[in-house]
Amino acid sequence: MMKGVFILGLVLPLAAQTAPQVPAPLPGSLSPEQALALWQRLGAKEAFLASAEAQAEPQSLYRFFDRKDYARLWGNPVLGYYAPGGFRWTGTRVAWHGISPVTPDATAVTAKAWDEAFRLIARKRHWVIDPKAPIRVSGACVGAVLEPSQAEPRRGVCIEVRVASPTGTLLYRFSLAKPTIADAVGAALDWVLCCAATLGPDPAQGRDHGAAQP
Repeated sequence: MMKGVFILGLVLPLAAQTAPQVPAPLPGSLSPEQALALWQRLGAKEAFLASAEAQAEPQSLYRFFDRKDYARLWGNPVLGYYAPGGFRWTGTRVAWHGISPVTPDATAVTAKAWDEAFRLIARKRHWVIDPKAPIRVSGACVGAVLEPSQAEPRRGVCIEVRVASPTGTLLYRFSLAKPTIADAVGAALDWVLCCAATLGPDPAQGRDHGAAQP
């Protein structure tokens, strides 16, 4: 589940040093501008269903996304697998529908923990949580490493997230390991949402920014 996360841990500081500096990114994560710089740097893409992750983690599949969703996902194990689906971020209001634990190993990471992480992200990003907002976020935790081992030396999570807007829905599957589960929860969710925020409504800035196309 955690393939690529240690590479990600190496390239995030590089991106933070070379990308434009913006106020108050969450610790261990990136602003939308920094995420965009990293997306553009690491452009290798593969179909998710043909990836080593899909073959190695069958127990995590079809818990939230379905076959049609997976068929649309392209990316890599560092940045995750995603499908823009015509999505465009708009405004600062976000409707939060939660991240549900849907596998036995994910149940120790409670829905409340995801709710608290989202509230922190919204406060840092100056978003308003509004159940009627045009941006709607929902997802599932489809895997977790709670106790380090030789094979998985850090705690982490794997999430699948839908971020819907009036123009379309972004699908994102992402894994991240951190020293603690709380860190992994906050940083993984922040990564997906700040990447979504790079897909803005301005045509000059709202291209798919390197997101893979089937």
